[in-house]
Amino acid sequence: MTDVRTVRPVQIPARRDSFAPLLESARAEMMRRHTREGLASHSVPTAGAPHPVTVFDDGRSRINLGTNNYLGLAGDPQVVEAAVAAVRRYGTSAAGSRILNGTTRLHLTLERELADHYGAEDAVLTSAGVNANVAILSTVCSPGDVLLVDAHAHASLHAAAAASRGTVQRFQHNSVESLQRRLARLDPTAGAVVVVDGVYSMSGGSAPLAEIAELCARWSARLVVDEAHGLGVLGARGRGAAEAAGVLDDVDAVTVAFSKSLASVGGAVMTSRAVADGVRASAMPYVFSAANDPSAVAAALASLRILRREPERMQRLRANGDLLRRVLTEYGAAPLPGSGAVIAVPTGDDEATLAAWGAAYRTGVYTNAVSYPAVPRGQGVLRLAVMATHTEEQLRLAGQLVATAVLEARNPEFAVAVA
Repeated sequence: MTDVRTVRPVQIPARRDSFAPLLESARAEMMRRHTREGLASHSVPTAGAPHPVTVFDDGRSRINLGTNNYLGLAGDPQVVEAAVAAVRRYGTSAAGSRILNGTTRLHLTLERELADHYGAEDAVLTSAGVNANVAILSTVCSPGDVLLVDAHAHASLHAAAAASRGTVQRFQHNSVESLQRRLARLDPTAGAVVVVDGVYSMSGGSAPLAEIAELCARWSARLVVDEAHGLGVLGARGRGAAEAAGVLDDVDAVTVAFSKSLASVGGAVMTSRAVADGVRASAMPYVFSAANDPSAVAAALASLRILRREPERMQRLRANGDLLRRVLTEYGAAPLPGSGAVIAVPTGDDEATLAAWGAAYRTGVYTNAVSYPAVPRGQGVLRLAVMATHTEEQLRLAGQLVATAVLEARNPEFAVAVA
């Protein structure tokens, strides 16, 4: 018998560090550098609710053009009181998934009223807008089927599609011709799902949904539309870009996020009853995730009721968007085309985008600095978002300050000339 003390240890070759993509992330290092240099445009802390003029953690008040609180309901007393009442009755957490103990009467009521609002048979709540996309897209398609996703669709749509058993193909952003070519090349027996945003969150542009819906009908493809940035903004009843395009009845599933017009956190899928039953039976965000906390559900429900009861809020929101676009254009910083609450002002490369954000922030306007990979390289923007509760005076001043900041960042000589 061999003496175990004489056996030479096995030499294991050095492994690559599987955490290397995180530890060596160039973008993370850039964010750390910006923080060290006092230039960080990310995770800027606030000290109050996202009102049109918001108090930030440095004690300064700024005109807030960087929030998705489109209808101005996140601090509305009716919504706040609904959330507080829910906490008192149901506690701070559902403490379980929907299929266990996490369903309350609030969840069922919000699902029913969302379905009614969209003219759908059913709605399924999820704990985030991202999870609404995962819930529907990860559970559709069999092997051999195809999901056709707009190249600029929200990252959660691409990730959710990749989690399905189907094959994912991208088509050129808002290109009906590119989508048609993709559909024409498919195996005629393969299932197909077309996936788009109603309103694209970084550019503010809308999908050509009338043409896309017609293609889906012609090629027998299902259509899924993310209306996170269309709910409460576009359409006669605030149901989004599909309603505005007159094709809402042709959409097989609509997803929304509550963190925009509904002043809460969560998401939902509106679809047929049979599809909703399938989602409830198999979608990981529904089966294996804690249910939305009751206060968030109550806030979303109160906001939905206000939206349906007070359509004038949408009218003010649209008028405010039109006003800010005009002011920006008058001062030489015309935004990208769009009609929703999101307004994107081109800045250029990452350095110019950061400089424009910093100048606006210092002069009293909070915006979102958007650079690669959220947009293509060299096509950065300041992402602005109006609220129904902004005043004309606030938007005129903010538009002038943002335009000046952008022009200075694009051309440093402009700052000298202005001075």
